[in-house]
Amino acid sequence: MKAKKSRKRLNQEGRLHNARKWLSQNYPKNLVQAYCKRYGVSEAQAQWDLLELGYRDDVRIQAYESEGVEWEYQVDGYSGEMKVVPKGTPEWELYLL
Repeated sequence: MKAKKSRKRLNQEGRLHNARKWLSQNYPKNLVQAYCKRYGVSEAQAQWDLLELGYRDDVRIQAYESEGVEWEYQVDGYSGEMKVVPKGTPEWELYLL
């Protein structure tokens, strides 16, 4: 029987490449925890990697929901981007996020 290859030994570049394929096929309920478990990295490193892969909104939404904070999308007046923010955030605070 062949032993499974440990994914913990992947460097950051290999981890990001592998994670991009993994996330396109499977979307776990808790991204950060699933990423930590799969690649053996800290939560902070998992968040940075997921942000780099383009999962910024998903990471924020899951963080807000785990803290029990209601969230919404608002348009940033400076950049025109939609941002995930806590509900009731004034427009002048959007550039801080």
